[in-house]
Amino acid sequence: MTNATETVSLRVDPDVLTIGDLEDFEEVVGAPIYDVLSPRPVIGPDGKKVLDEKGRPELETKIPTKALKALIWITQRAEKPGFSLDDARNVRVSALELVASEDGPGNAEKQNA
Repeated sequence: MTNATETVSLRVDPDVLTIGDLEDFEEVVGAPIYDVLSPRPVIGPDGKKVLDEKGRPELETKIPTKALKALIWITQRAEKPGFSLDDARNVRVSALELVASEDGPGNAEKQNA
């Protein structure tokens, strides 16, 4: 359904996600969306948390591939009826564009971390 060279903008906006979207994400990934997308402390090579200049833990969000596929699916199907999990699997990494939500947990720093 998606052209292999078409850019796919991924915006996780909690204002437009439905309970059904969250349920579908959880079914595909096997974990709640907030657990998967929550920032976690950066661990240095010494096994300790990396701290910023103010002594707070540095945070990063690592999105597993299965979660990325589910996010592409639930965000694209709202715009493109019939967009499937197989369509999401076929999105090229180079065609994926992470777009920050204006507010909330999907801000640019977290999405591009």
